[in-house]
Amino acid sequence: MTRASVTIQITPASKPAISSWFAEVAAFAHRLSHVGVLKTIEEQVRFARARFGTYDLIDFIVVLIGYALSGEPTLLAFYERLAPFAEPFMALFGRDQLPHRSTLSRFLAALDQPTVEVLRTLFHKDLLARKPFPSPGGLVDRTGRQWLVVDVDGTRQAAGQRALPQTEALPPPHRRFDQVCAPGYTGRKRGEVVRTRTVILQTHTHQFLGTFGAPGNQDYRGDLQRAVGVIDSYATQHGLSSAAILVRLDGLYGDAAPLLDVLSARLSVVARSRAYHLLDLEAVQQRLAHAPDQMSTHARSAA
Repeated sequence: MTRASVTIQITPASKPAISSWFAEVAAFAHRLSHVGVLKTIEEQVRFARARFGTYDLIDFIVVLIGYALSGEPTLLAFYERLAPFAEPFMALFGRDQLPHRSTLSRFLAALDQPTVEVLRTLFHKDLLARKPFPSPGGLVDRTGRQWLVVDVDGTRQAAGQRALPQTEALPPPHRRFDQVCAPGYTGRKRGEVVRTRTVILQTHTHQFLGTFGAPGNQDYRGDLQRAVGVIDSYATQHGLSSAAILVRLDGLYGDAAPLLDVLSARLSVVARSRAYHLLDLEAVQQRLAHAPDQMSTHARSAA
């Protein structure tokens, strides 16, 4: 090498680099502080617990917000990346001390459902109160009718657990998944512990309208009905009629009963269903007997 234009300098002292997601967390924290969401949580959400220590509920909330934005696979990995910058991270949200991950674990284990619902209500009200986009978007079909598509995705995920020895000389096995999962059936094999989750996404603006989770199979139809209520309030806030909402169902909703829950709310629905008996309905048979309204040929296909 004849050109010495590159200089490499090393030092024995550790100097961790700032994570790529830290800037997004800073912008998000500034936005939450500017619109008053953090102050609203501090004033309106109460969770009384013995030996709460020097922390408040908002301390744990901001840690979970940072974890969600970071995209780290686990809380342990998030804490390892955050450890060198714990103080400036908490300062972004107006706090001064990062809860230890074991303290956060105990807090999440003790958090009750009423407090979760209050937090859900506050975030939902804030979502409906603000219009970050000029319009909610939509798509126009061939007849000129405009639709707003909302994706409701319900999934069951099995938890991976390693086999543990069970003998008379050993105590009963204790698994942390027992707090968030329950025995269920995902369609592959029995004896699994699963968790059910329902996510509501506005597909045009990519706004998350809500999410629900519960251990085991749970009442997925009840979660779907709650999702319909969220969609209805979103449409009302934006001055849209229920007839202009197109709900795309996926995952758990392959039977006729969930489809009726959506149709009874006067919402249109697109779904993959295994209820083939619906094809025998007279209205469906009459529509299938008609000639196609339109035929199109793909540019790369002769069919």
